[in-house]
Amino acid sequence: QDGKINIENEENIESEEEGEEDEEEEEEGGKEDNENEEESEEESANEDEQDGAADSHSDLESDLESEEEAAGNKEQKKDKTNENESQNVEKLDPKMEAARSELPYTFAVPESYETFQSLLAGRTIEQQLTILERIQKCNHPSLAVGNKAKLEKLFGFLLEYIGELATLDLPELRTIDKLVLPLYNLCQMFPEAASDSIKFILRDAAHDMEEVIEVKGRATFPGLDMLIYLKITSLLFPTSDFWHPVVTPAFIYMSQLLTKCRITTLQDVIKGLFICCLFLEYVSLSRRFVPEVINFLLGILHISLPKKQVQGYTVVHPFTPVGKNLELLLVCDKKDLESWQKQNLPLSIVTRLKETNTTEMNHIRLSCLALCFDLIKKCAALYESLPSFHEVMHPVRTLLTQHVPVNEYPEQMQEWYHSALKELESKVKRYTPLICEKKKPVPLKQYTPKIVKVLEFGRKQGGSKEEQERKQLIQKHKRELKGAIREIRKDNQFLARTQLSEIMERDSDRKRKVKELLGSLATQEGEWKAMKRRKRKN
Repeated sequence: QDGKINIENEENIESEEEGEEDEEEEEEGGKEDNENEEESEEESANEDEQDGAADSHSDLESDLESEEEAAGNKEQKKDKTNENESQNVEKLDPKMEAARSELPYTFAVPESYETFQSLLAGRTIEQQLTILERIQKCNHPSLAVGNKAKLEKLFGFLLEYIGELATLDLPELRTIDKLVLPLYNLCQMFPEAASDSIKFILRDAAHDMEEVIEVKGRATFPGLDMLIYLKITSLLFPTSDFWHPVVTPAFIYMSQLLTKCRITTLQDVIKGLFICCLFLEYVSLSRRFVPEVINFLLGILHISLPKKQVQGYTVVHPFTPVGKNLELLLVCDKKDLESWQKQNLPLSIVTRLKETNTTEMNHIRLSCLALCFDLIKKCAALYESLPSFHEVMHPVRTLLTQHVPVNEYPEQMQEWYHSALKELESKVKRYTPLICEKKKPVPLKQYTPKIVKVLEFGRKQGGSKEEQERKQLIQKHKRELKGAIREIRKDNQFLARTQLSEIMERDSDRKRKVKELLGSLATQEGEWKAMKRRKRKN
């Protein structure tokens, strides 16, 4: 990835609105020519400054031409009253105006976001890119010790600035598209600081969603700034890794959005389809299975059908089989069906759906349905190698074949429908289903004799010469071991007997001597007592 947002128009929710009135188209045609000339001049100047690195990133560009041109017309009307005065000032001070328009060649890294915002306020896209480029070059980490920490803060300031541009009433998606390139360059210079900034944003968004779920029991889809952050994440970091410290939390957050955010308005449908497009971009290389996308596309088809009893498939949360939002994408007006033409959905349309009329709303509903068919086709091409592909896509296939009123749709919609259904039905099963093993038939009892081999125990079985020698050695070793054990036992018994006889002899001698001593003592005591008696008598 080179920092460019480059995804097909069919896969992303972006592009121009069609079906406007002829007078507005003629007015916009002339203005678009002027804008194209100005853009070509600005691109040539930008290529000279950035060595051709700033290409157009068409996927975040929404068709804001109508709003920008309307604002431009208002500004032109306001400026007409002061044309004479402005011309006189320009004639008097042309050098001062040229000096004001020129940018200084050196910029210091802003210390706060307010300073950064004031530095870019009122500048054109090309001037903002020039300022960012000169800030990076004048404060390169190789020039001074503290420049690295300063430029790391610059990444956070630029990320916050992009989010602020996305939250405006008229989101400046073209400016955001151009600012992705300096953001990518800063990410390549300081990947750790960039990952910490993105993770901080994702953590706050997930925490806010959990708090809303705890209070209300359901969550709502985030604003355009968070959707753009998710898109930028896929540009700055690799999405095909098995685990990544930034992409994995983003992956989990998008999964929660598709499962916990209820679909109540047409804006929610557009945002959900945009997240599905992001999911397919994330897993385009790894081909990781995302069940939330399949369930969400099934729900989109479900809310485009008239209310009736669900048969053959099950609706998964956040969609419900009953409720007031069942026919959110249902279009019954035949005139709107006939006048519809395939158009890509601009991301900025989320902020101005309230201003559109009924016909435009129906056209947007049909465009959402066409995008759903296209995403089903892409999912089929992406997951065809899964063994459980047909079981996973069975509810979608059932709904397409049995419930979708194809004949009521325009011809172009029918083509999208048939291409999606053909993509599902053309896949071949890549496994054989498990089947219980068949039991062997039990044979009939027969009266033939049962031959059993009788082993002759005690005899040496035949074998090779080496085996026989080995067995003989084992037997000889056993015999020698038994004989040695027997001799050792005999020796131990003999030693025990001799030791016992010696002990008994010593004991008999001691007993005899003790008896002699006791006898002599007894005779002496008798004599002493007799002599004592004699003395008493005398």
